[in-house]
Amino acid sequence: MSQIPPPPPGQPVPPSGTSGVGTNKNLYTILAWALLPPLGSLVFLFVGKDDPDVKYNAALAMIIHGPFLIVAIVLSIVFFPLYLVWALLWFVVWLVGLILALQANGARVNYPVLGPLAAQYVPMVESWAK
Repeated sequence: MSQIPPPPPGQPVPPSGTSGVGTNKNLYTILAWALLPPLGSLVFLFVGKDDPDVKYNAALAMIIHGPFLIVAIVLSIVFFPLYLVWALLWFVVWLVGLILALQANGARVNYPVLGPLAAQYVPMVESWAK
């Protein structure tokens, strides 16, 4: 393995141990909520595993959107007209999550109503990405 020599005296020392997550925290938070939830949320759960806020937002988005996806699949098979209503409701939930992620600026999203219900499962889902 190659080792990086220390900089000459008088030069600033580059920060060590930083990852690309810190620079893209806001983007990762937005994409966890916006990009094909809950599948995109699963991707960002692992991409942002070094940042607790990104990991929390990805887990929360996955917990909120997962049941919507499962019910949508079942309704599309069983009763299509009800699926259309469910899809509209899911779009509203997705849009609210996207707006909250844009406003959060990389911090944890406080999703109304569904957020506190899903918060108890977030640590379990976060533990998947270790």
